[in-house]
Amino acid sequence: MCELMGFSFQKPTVADFSIREFAVRDEENADGWGLAWYPDRSLALIKEAGKWRSSLHSGFLETYAGIRSDICVAHVRHLTMGRATRADTHPFARELEGVEYCFAHNGTLPKAKELPLGRFRPIGETDSEHLFCHLLEEVAGWEGRLGEKNWPKLHELLGRWNEGKLNCLLSDGQRLFCYHDAGGWKVLHFRTVLLNDQETRRFEDPELRIDLGAGQVNYGVVVATSPLSLTGWETFQRGELLVLEKGVIRYSSHRTNVAVLDLIKAS
Repeated sequence: MCELMGFSFQKPTVADFSIREFAVRDEENADGWGLAWYPDRSLALIKEAGKWRSSLHSGFLETYAGIRSDICVAHVRHLTMGRATRADTHPFARELEGVEYCFAHNGTLPKAKELPLGRFRPIGETDSEHLFCHLLEEVAGWEGRLGEKNWPKLHELLGRWNEGKLNCLLSDGQRLFCYHDAGGWKVLHFRTVLLNDQETRRFEDPELRIDLGAGQVNYGVVVATSPLSLTGWETFQRGELLVLEKGVIRYSSHRTNVAVLDLIKAS
């Protein structure tokens, strides 16, 4: 039972959140964890095979104040393909023409390894990394790469490859692309967040805590497999692609007027 989490904010926010509470579920998610963020144009990535609570990195991440970004992607893994190695642990990263992309997936895609590869090759053995390499080869041939005019094309491709179970997060450092399985497997959720006072705000449940910082005026969208608090979350529609950029939903394959989606109601 893998878990995904990601966010996009209007400006960099304190991302020194803890996934320590995933330890209560690490018998289910015992095969790896990873965290990716963009401190600037470059991608920072820390990941490790094994359980969070036995990690040598966990204490450092829980106290490190330098994880500050407007985009973040996190993943904990229960393997269905590949092995319990760092190479097979999400998120995965690749560079294309000076842009660093990251990708995380939960689900199983039995036919993914039938997809042709070009310049990008997997390091590990997962269906997820194979799909990511194939996807970037497709994107490399698009004028404007992952710019606005190609968002419907990305949605169409993800739907075509969704023979199996596919929930995924993809980022180019400017946008966060979030796709929910066409069959409704596992569900993805999102909610808007508005920071407008001195209060430090946290989403908390037994699995994950995110400290969103204090003393700033900022807004954003958080995406997670399971809601990180009791209220305020909306469910992705089946087969839906959301594109998040600078803290707003710029595109939905299934909704209209998403650019002004409920920021007033965010808390």
